[in-house]
Amino acid sequence: MKRTLIFGIPLVAIGVAFWAVWQVRQLQTPSEAVVMMLPDGIPALNPFLPTSEAERQLLDLLHEPLVRLDGQGRLSPGLASTWGWHQRVSCIYASSQALQAAQRRLAEVSEELRQLWGLEEVTTEGQILSLRFASPASARVDDALQALKEDPPQPLAFLRVEGSSRPLLEEFFQSSGRALRLWFDTNGACEVVTSRSLYQLREAAAAFFAEKKQETPKLTVFAEVAALVEPVLDFELNVNRATWADGSPVTAADVDATVQHVNRAGYPVAGREGFQHIQSIAAQGSRGVRVTYRRSYGAALASWVGLPILPQKWLAASQDVEGPPPGAGAWQIQSQSSRQLSLVPKTDAEAATGSSLQVMAASPALQARVALAAGALDIVWPGSDGAELYQESLLTFQPAPPHNRLLALCNVRSSRLSELPVREALFLGLNRHALLSEGADGVARLAEMLFPPGLWLSPAPEPAAYDLQAARQKLESAGWLPDVTGVAKKGGQALKFNLLVTTGNPQRERLGRLIAEQWAELGAQVTVQLVAPEDFVGDHLAPGKFDVALVGLDYELAWDQTAFWHSAQIESGLNFSRVADAQLDLLLEALAAEFDASQLPARAQAVQDRLMALRPALPLIGDLQQMGLRKSRFPQLEKPDPYRPMTLRGLLRDNGSSSLQMRPPDE
Repeated sequence: MKRTLIFGIPLVAIGVAFWAVWQVRQLQTPSEAVVMMLPDGIPALNPFLPTSEAERQLLDLLHEPLVRLDGQGRLSPGLASTWGWHQRVSCIYASSQALQAAQRRLAEVSEELRQLWGLEEVTTEGQILSLRFASPASARVDDALQALKEDPPQPLAFLRVEGSSRPLLEEFFQSSGRALRLWFDTNGACEVVTSRSLYQLREAAAAFFAEKKQETPKLTVFAEVAALVEPVLDFELNVNRATWADGSPVTAADVDATVQHVNRAGYPVAGREGFQHIQSIAAQGSRGVRVTYRRSYGAALASWVGLPILPQKWLAASQDVEGPPPGAGAWQIQSQSSRQLSLVPKTDAEAATGSSLQVMAASPALQARVALAAGALDIVWPGSDGAELYQESLLTFQPAPPHNRLLALCNVRSSRLSELPVREALFLGLNRHALLSEGADGVARLAEMLFPPGLWLSPAPEPAAYDLQAARQKLESAGWLPDVTGVAKKGGQALKFNLLVTTGNPQRERLGRLIAEQWAELGAQVTVQLVAPEDFVGDHLAPGKFDVALVGLDYELAWDQTAFWHSAQIESGLNFSRVADAQLDLLLEALAAEFDASQLPARAQAVQDRLMALRPALPLIGDLQQMGLRKSRFPQLEKPDPYRPMTLRGLLRDNGSSSLQMRPPDE
């Protein structure tokens, strides 16, 4: 019996080792393939619903957006080789004579004045005079329309239509040319731009819907303008790159179908707000995609960065098709089963590291370590039970792009936290490095206020300032003096407040306790209040029934941050801190309206500086997801840097020696 115990354990280990190596090597065809182990099973590969960072990285290989981020965090060509904004102004005339007279007046404008206005082109189509301006940001539309005051266009009305179905409204407005523009949102709301009078439309609608035996919809005018002003975003598709697996080209119809699919399904894609403002997506020539917007919205470009484009044909037949959708990415699926996935590159240029990527489902840590030792495994994504893999000497861990962060959000209208010096003292007296090591076990990073690190627009990271003595002095200067027990008091009232934390997340609960303990050293009496996640927003954040809350937010590339910090969003938006500052409002509006990507870093820095001065929130920790790379397979890896995260795409193309270098079209 003792002999069995003595020799049985090593024999089991050897058996596991042989089994692990055999299992992994079954995937390697050919031998130079890169082998990667996932943190769990083979994913579904829904391009809009990745369940893990590993799946997100695989999807980045299989699918291509119009615009992506390069290894330096800059806007870079994807399916589109170039992109650019302009502004279109449409003037409607009742007669050809009036249209021609207006055209002549614009032709008489000097070239110098046209350049000052940014007016590039004047064209006509039917009874419409179209003016093309170089940029939505700098267009002098009012000046150009002033030149037409002797031959003014017909006024246009914006109508809201309620009380009918989309098919009937489309038939009524489009078949008779009653609408210049017709728009429906995802909830069925309808808006119309028309040159017809409200009386004419109501009379025509009454007759039309009576014939259909339907109730006449309600028509309400909510704006009147002299001309229709529309920002336009033009993409030029890359002839060599924008193709599907069968060699057919990616088209504007594919782009349009993808956006409709995302809106219809309600996928939580980043920058989805920009899609709500799209009027139309249409082909422009053989390789162009023209996106026309209903309103001026500079951050609309962010919606296209990283958005996977799917084929229209597949989307139309997706109900009858099994498996993941085909993509236009640099890699394609060669085979797939419940335990493995094989990817091959489209071109040799994508295969710098290996001829294929063999992906296997998660295995126990022991099997993974044996496979690593045998050189049969190259990339590892540790799962929830893979902590020992982080100690594996054969691996080096590189950070993946972060996706969320945790903020300490203050209610600036709270009786205890309405004073800026109090918030400044609390933040200065918080040791965030200690929170990383003690509350997050070191598997996290210091967070940013607005945008993820490494983007071209991201402000420089704020230093994690911690000075307990200076924090105490701030409180005392504001009149909060410690009593004999060390509790800070002012006017007989103790500095006492609640810290709101959601239940069901042990790490967050531990962080809450650590924060309360640190603030107790300042003299604050902090009660950690645990709240169910389903009650967190509706019962506490939205009505302002909290003092401080630990709030998790996803990072977004979209530079429209008004929903979180603008004073107009206090009651109906996500400005739960209730910060209201006129200067901040102006900075937020300027950031959201910016079309020029080169101007965004300065605008984002200005917003962050103002937020840090007002202190409505303090960024605490951000997620740190890492992939383990076998050192001998990737010998040229740079030192891990959370501000230069690594992607699987860049690793496979460049063998880990440096980040992929690509230039945006204007460089």
